[in-house]
Amino acid sequence: MCVSRLKGSDQKLSQVTNMQTLLKRGIGVHHSGILPILKEVVEMLFQEGLVKVFSCATETFAMGVNMPAKTVVFDTILKHDGTGFRNLLPAVYIQMAGRAGRRGLDTTGTVIILCKNDVPESSELHAMMLGQPMKLSSQFRVTYSMILNLLRVEHLRVEDMTKRSFGENNQQSKLGKVMEQLQKLYDQVQMLPQLACDICTDIDSYYNNASAYLRLKE
Repeated sequence: MCVSRLKGSDQKLSQVTNMQTLLKRGIGVHHSGILPILKEVVEMLFQEGLVKVFSCATETFAMGVNMPAKTVVFDTILKHDGTGFRNLLPAVYIQMAGRAGRRGLDTTGTVIILCKNDVPESSELHAMMLGQPMKLSSQFRVTYSMILNLLRVEHLRVEDMTKRSFGENNQQSKLGKVMEQLQKLYDQVQMLPQLACDICTDIDSYYNNASAYLRLKE
């Protein structure tokens, strides 16, 4: 039914016919070179338990959808990053290996790393399996052109776009701690004794103006 949404000529593409043949045998393929509609079909069949073997599942599949498997097999731990080959990053390995073990069905999950050539060094495996994941940092930046474009759309505001960004989400998660620390500091200030100064005739006015400034700034 999903394939019928393709145009007449597209339904006879070799990729489509080959995928149909594989899926009838319980084998699914999922990578960036597959048509999006075919990837969707593979994901649905995998969730239904009709796909028994998943081939060429990339880290994109591992991070995108919740589809645990009984066993995860790494063809290699090397990946080409555009300039050269490197071992999988800890976050990627954890995401992909974490697929092993279906909740409620398997007591344990099995992860297999094929050693086609040399066996990987224990230090490399340790760094990949137990290393600290890379810290994600938001690349969202508010620019003048972005603000001007948003001003052209009536129902969108710069503040709304900022709140939806990954970076602002992290800041909002820290807001509770910051407010708690601010309240503690405020309580400490309230407990301080009042200043007794005969020559500081304008100190009250200065304090009131400074307090008003901080309040308005917040």
